[in-house]
Amino acid sequence: MGHPCPHFHSRLGVRDRPLPWLGRWALEETLCQLGRSLACGMVPLGICDHWRPRPNTRPLPDSHRPMCDSSLPAFDCAMACPPQPLPQISAFRRPPAKDGAGRCRIHCGHRADHLLVRYLCVECVLRCIEADESGGWVFVTSRDQPDVHDFFMILYLLLTVPWMYLSAVNCSSAATASRRRLPMYGYLCTIPPLMWMYCRHSFLKIKGAYTYYSILEWSLVFWDLAFDSLSTLELGHLQIAFVDSSSPSTDNLSSVTTTFTFAKQPSELEPSADEPLVDWTNHGNDRPSSSLRLGLAWISDVYFGICFWTVFTGLSFQLFYWSVWKLALAGSELALMGNLAGYLFHSKSAFRYLVSHDAQITHRSITIFLGMGCYFLPWPFARLVCLVVGTWAGWLALLGTWVRVKGSEEMLAEGQTLGLGIAITMLLKYVNYSNNPFWSLLNGSSGGWNKTGLVLGAISLAEYVYRPLDLHPAPPLPEAPGKDKGQAKSTPPTVLQTRLMSLGLGTAIHLIQTFLMDAGTVISWTWTGYPIKGSTLHPHAGFIIAATALGLVSIPNALHPAWSTIGSLGALALYAFPDWTGFYGGVVLTYYLSSILPSYVRAASACSPATTFGNALLAYIVFDVVSVVTAAYAFVPMGWLLRERTDVVLGACMLSTAAGAWAGYSLDLPSGSSLPRRTHRRTKAVQRFTLISAGLISLLGILYSFSRIPVEAPVPYYPEHRIFSAGIWTVHFGVDKDGRDSQRRMRDLVQGMEVDVLGLLETDLHRFVYGNRDLTRVMAEELGYYVDLGPGPNKHTWGAVLLSKFPILNSTHHLLPSPDGELAPAIYATLDIQGEHVNVMVSHNGQEEDLSDRTLQTTELARLLRETADKPTVFIGYLVTRTGDRRPWPYQILMEDGRMWDIEIDDRWRWCEYMAFRNLWRVAYARVHESDISDTELQVGKFLLGKPGQKVIYEDNQQLYWHVGEGDIPEPWRLPSQFRGKGVRGHRYVVWDGPLYYLPPKHSELRGYGWDWSTALDKTATIERIGGVIIDP
Repeated sequence: MGHPCPHFHSRLGVRDRPLPWLGRWALEETLCQLGRSLACGMVPLGICDHWRPRPNTRPLPDSHRPMCDSSLPAFDCAMACPPQPLPQISAFRRPPAKDGAGRCRIHCGHRADHLLVRYLCVECVLRCIEADESGGWVFVTSRDQPDVHDFFMILYLLLTVPWMYLSAVNCSSAATASRRRLPMYGYLCTIPPLMWMYCRHSFLKIKGAYTYYSILEWSLVFWDLAFDSLSTLELGHLQIAFVDSSSPSTDNLSSVTTTFTFAKQPSELEPSADEPLVDWTNHGNDRPSSSLRLGLAWISDVYFGICFWTVFTGLSFQLFYWSVWKLALAGSELALMGNLAGYLFHSKSAFRYLVSHDAQITHRSITIFLGMGCYFLPWPFARLVCLVVGTWAGWLALLGTWVRVKGSEEMLAEGQTLGLGIAITMLLKYVNYSNNPFWSLLNGSSGGWNKTGLVLGAISLAEYVYRPLDLHPAPPLPEAPGKDKGQAKSTPPTVLQTRLMSLGLGTAIHLIQTFLMDAGTVISWTWTGYPIKGSTLHPHAGFIIAATALGLVSIPNALHPAWSTIGSLGALALYAFPDWTGFYGGVVLTYYLSSILPSYVRAASACSPATTFGNALLAYIVFDVVSVVTAAYAFVPMGWLLRERTDVVLGACMLSTAAGAWAGYSLDLPSGSSLPRRTHRRTKAVQRFTLISAGLISLLGILYSFSRIPVEAPVPYYPEHRIFSAGIWTVHFGVDKDGRDSQRRMRDLVQGMEVDVLGLLETDLHRFVYGNRDLTRVMAEELGYYVDLGPGPNKHTWGAVLLSKFPILNSTHHLLPSPDGELAPAIYATLDIQGEHVNVMVSHNGQEEDLSDRTLQTTELARLLRETADKPTVFIGYLVTRTGDRRPWPYQILMEDGRMWDIEIDDRWRWCEYMAFRNLWRVAYARVHESDISDTELQVGKFLLGKPGQKVIYEDNQQLYWHVGEGDIPEPWRLPSQFRGKGVRGHRYVVWDGPLYYLPPKHSELRGYGWDWSTALDKTATIERIGGVIIDP
């Protein structure tokens, strides 16, 4: 951080006799306080004016200095900062004579180490700027200029982290680096609570939060000073000599010099960087750890696999938040670059660090505490940044081990452990209504188990830190110099094999993310509606979980071309065939992808690390993007090239994965005597653990899926009356404006409005960009609904869903004509409502820019509706038109050609959502504000079935749109009153102060139906109430 006195002179000793550490620290602080006194212009008593508490204010040091008074001291502080990089320059130019660390290698002419010069320049620049910024936030106070103070504070935070990282990485010895990382970790751990307290103080306006914020703010200063104080460990071999040039004798400099010595380095120096890289796991004792300790280490690794997949999938989900709300490329898609960590292995110095134990601890910590711990941040962009860093660190943690193990059999154990993370994550999502409970996009109110996940992550990390070395995966044994000539040597991978492995691994990761991240994805691909002709979520999701888990134990010959052919046939069946055939193909594909993962990562680890893993993750990103374009082609330049071409994308993925598997199958991998003895022990143990856990996961998944089968039929809100409510809501992919999952908030509004039949639009979430979720789970299972998911992800629509408390007798899915824009879905269903068949149409037409599409789509809707013109029907859909618009706009086409009645002709504030009906008596209509759940309100209408054998006829618009007061209709006809006025939870009636109510004409003979909650129809012809008074018609 910014320090008023340069660090170059901060650790002093006299005449080669170093002062005790505490004495040197005290001397330094004395000198620095003196420097601050000069910079701040302290009064003789030694107290700076801005540190004196003013009347009726808090005595905090950063809140009371006037801006005009702090300018000169801030300038003085900034002027004292440039010398601060001098220790780094000194340690670089004058390294220890026996120190072989990276800083000294540049003097030996190593061409690759010119990167160290760049590191040093970056360090110096960062330190100068960061020190100046720290002076800014210290002396420009938050009370006088809060925006300026916050600006300097943000820059200080952003610059200090890379400064600390580069300084620690480029230390002259590993021991020094380890010590300097301790305050760096303390600094990083202070930032999240600091941001949270800043939010509570600045945005939530919670009293007392500023006190905690200021404590955390100055804690950063403590960690920064602690980090800088350890720089003396790199300067212990240097002296500063003051030479008296006027002395007549210069032969013996010791008699004419005064020497200051920096702190001494430890005598044990790290081995030279020019020596061969020795694996750090070989330094343990030969005594093997107990089986219990081995099991604990395995559990820790499995949980890190869960954490990795949580952060990895959370990044894709979070980055498309802006694209969803803008319906266009938003720039956040570049966050996918957080997966390109593999290219970092191109650097030799980075390579040495990334495979080290310290790097593993660091990257695991970042993945868990930053990638999962950012859930409390209220800003989507802040969470996105944390997820990018967490994903980057997660890949480095995995790849650091894979690169070090180099194709050993232990990579099978590593792959099985990572695969179990997938299976357990899938089971957790299934239990938690298709949401990963550890996602940072969730919090306590949206179904998150964030604190539990972090506690388990801390325990897992602690186990890893103290894990015995023999429980870490070991690389193959180095080839002995005197190896027999007749003994076969391992053949390195060819360029072709490396390239095929890179492409295949990337596409395999994409397929795993597409099909193995949720148990309902395969089922959604094969669903075709009612009557049920194939698999359903309950109980068949359990078999998807079982296939994922059991695939991990089928290790032998997993990369054989014949097995890849079977997996490709499963993918073909899933894409081309609906219902049971497609489901069986999906099970085969799921089993195949899970089974090849361990062997795939083993083969890839034997190839060149930077080329293989860097290019693999680049291929993964490319296929992620093109898979989205197949449905989002209308919003992407040149997107029409991949319009609705999931067949091409899926085929290319399977072909590439099979080619990579063939390349891996033909590799010469280390085995037998080339492996350490502990490799065989650990590999067999992990295989045994995997077999047991795979069986348990399969059993739990199947049993839980059968337990979720509904045992009771859904119950309408007014089951005794011939009345039902219908609603339409565009839910914007289940992500609210805070970037959180909105299922539970949607449930509360739907329950509050007592909606019996609900159409939801923009619901196709079984894609990686939406987290592979099922938006209907919470509402359907907690409120009780029959569900029709509509066209699946392989149909390239944005999705439409029908929820009904009445049995769905039949439903068909339609892809409406869309020659220019996005493909429009529709569901046409027949419900059994109180013994009568009522048709319901749910549709989502195209956007405003594609008028010709919407004309064709609405014409097709009108044709479908016209074919059953004599049936009671409700239309709930998305039209994009103004009330009363003439052709070619959709309004007139739907109402006239479809023979429908608009629910309220005077509602001229509509644009997207519309409701229409026929052969029903409409008794209520309302629009309810969506709060910040979506960008479109919920529309609800209430309808009354006609008397049996009687036609429903409105003679004119006066009868059709005759409004009455709430007291003029019986209680079952009314809509809830809790949303009047300011409403609840941000939801309120809009356009009107409350619902609009309608009274059926007299010839309906239903004006008295429902009074006093009566369900009798035989008396309604002679009883009528107006204003609650019984009258004789």
